[in-house]
Amino acid sequence: MADHFPTTHSTWLVERIDRAPDEARAHVMARYFDPLCAYVRSSRLRGLGEPADLVNAFFAARVADAGYLARWTASGLPLRRWLANGLLIHARNTALAARRQSSRREGIDLEELDRTAQLRLADHETDALLALERRWAIRTVTEAHERVRSELDTEGRSEWWELFRLHTVHGKTYAQACAVTGIPLTSASSVHRQVIDRLRATLVAILERDGIRQEDIDNELALLQDLLES
Repeated sequence: MADHFPTTHSTWLVERIDRAPDEARAHVMARYFDPLCAYVRSSRLRGLGEPADLVNAFFAARVADAGYLARWTASGLPLRRWLANGLLIHARNTALAARRQSSRREGIDLEELDRTAQLRLADHETDALLALERRWAIRTVTEAHERVRSELDTEGRSEWWELFRLHTVHGKTYAQACAVTGIPLTSASSVHRQVIDRLRATLVAILERDGIRQEDIDNELALLQDLLES
């Protein structure tokens, strides 16, 4: 089955979908539960029920299907957009089925009901997609920060992370950050650059793990930055 996947898409997730589908599904559900809940909360789908319930029902119905994630690998879409498409379609079809069943009992025109419901639920909403992307970006960058900070702690370089945090997050000058961390001022720029390089490498690894093609990495990194600055 490995031959079914394009060479440029041979990431960890694609390999897991092929060789260990249960592991792949568990990873996808854990990683994308919160972003999809954010999508529901910012869309008309929130009128159909609790976000967590809708997302869990979608996972059970679609992601549990052995072929669902395999079909994503040929879609050319980022996984988060593929899942958002699936969630929207699943929620729409579930709502339509429930309304048709109820309306059939009440003698309502089913064709008109279908047309109205499809108009209301057929398309992604800008705010919902933005909420999905922002939540995905926050989770991705947070994971990268936690990994790098943990690595530096293990290496006995906790002050490197503290300098990065003070300078980048809190806007302190190198001199102010060095006074707190004890790092020589002459080394501050080099230390800061090394932490940034580690973060970028870690972000790349996370994106590749989640199925982002190498040729799309730079665009995804730029998107992460834009989403977190907007």
